[in-house]
Amino acid sequence: MKLYFIRSTAIANILLAVLFFGVLNGCKKADQLADAAVTEADAQAKRNNKHNHQGESADVVYQWYNYMAELQRPMAPQPSPLVQSRNFAYIGVGLFEAVQPGIKGGSSFSPKLYQMPAMPKPDHSKDYLWSASANAALASLFKLFSAGLGPVDKASIDAREATVRNQLLTGSSEAVVQRSEAFGRAVAAAIYNWSATDNFSIASTSYSPVNEPWAWVPTPPNSPAPVGADLQYSRPFLKYSLTALAPPIPVPYSENKNSAFYKANKEVYMLGGATTVSAGNKATAYWWGDFGGPGVGVPAPYHVLSVITNVLESQHAGLWKAAEVYAKTGIGLKDGPIITFRSKYHYNLLRPITYIQKFIDPAWQSLLVSPPYPDYTSGIMGLFGPVVAVLINEFGDIPVTDDTYTWSSLPFKNLCRHPLPVYAGCFDSDWNKAWRCH
Repeated sequence: MKLYFIRSTAIANILLAVLFFGVLNGCKKADQLADAAVTEADAQAKRNNKHNHQGESADVVYQWYNYMAELQRPMAPQPSPLVQSRNFAYIGVGLFEAVQPGIKGGSSFSPKLYQMPAMPKPDHSKDYLWSASANAALASLFKLFSAGLGPVDKASIDAREATVRNQLLTGSSEAVVQRSEAFGRAVAAAIYNWSATDNFSIASTSYSPVNEPWAWVPTPPNSPAPVGADLQYSRPFLKYSLTALAPPIPVPYSENKNSAFYKANKEVYMLGGATTVSAGNKATAYWWGDFGGPGVGVPAPYHVLSVITNVLESQHAGLWKAAEVYAKTGIGLKDGPIITFRSKYHYNLLRPITYIQKFIDPAWQSLLVSPPYPDYTSGIMGLFGPVVAVLINEFGDIPVTDDTYTWSSLPFKNLCRHPLPVYAGCFDSDWNKAWRCH
């Protein structure tokens, strides 16, 4: 369980705000700088271009994200959540770059994101269909970034791209569609080339075991080697994230039975383990843990992407808004884990199963296998937290339904239907409750 010692949701939300303020603040600054970053030549070209297609629908984008979730659901083994979060971060930014020239007053993220090179530019004197650019860009980006794709999968992506292309041709000329596709593919290639230099690694070559009673050690049943210590050295999207760190652990380690630390672990124990957990807590753990493997669980980060797409569709977001939100949440998907794993290996806190087996019940086993890295701070908060923060910033206090698993046999559907700020508390409290069995 992550943040298992923080009982108050309010305190957990404060931690969330502190940890990811830089992500959200960076996005706000990006908005403020948008007009200034457009050169006068670009601005004049856009004023002269009467074909910006400001009313284009985002249906093409939603179809692609939903399709890729279905395509990757049965994959075995499932892709690494950390790898896929990074990949979808680039996909989101790439989507935005493929359509942003059509946004009145818009500009590239390249002056704002850390070490991002200049992106391809369209010919502003000519007409573009930005849905066609998005279609070609997403087809290319998914093939370039999605882990585990085989020849059949890539052929399926090509077929879907062709199907969407034919639909778009009913309302536009071949020349416009070809021009738009070429631009989208050029952006996809530029994004992929940039990604190749980000020093991304989920290895732990930099990790040295710490011989302290509070320190993390590999956990049963298999005691796997640590994962993710080197993630902190990956290039982030925001310069802020180069050194950002979660606040110190709020409850000091203690073996005293009267201490807050011991009582928190005892609470974990009392909530149940592999053989004693209640049906409700088990269902919650499986929901948030995306548990079950191919065809049952949703490989990360599709759970959070499902929520993003649900919000965008419910708000009837057009192409420009959808692309912007996928890009901003993508920034969170990459930088959130970087900050989280830097914090994990900085504080290096042991997991509940280690403490419980040593001081409470040597035979206790967790419901789900503990992941191979330190406990603090929360990995799920690092993934969902900045995404929900962006959605709140963009849409405010709106209702959201998490219907990620409506297709599955999990014992309950539509886990949360609440305003976004309440949904943030929902995944905070429910995840923490579930992973007290973890």
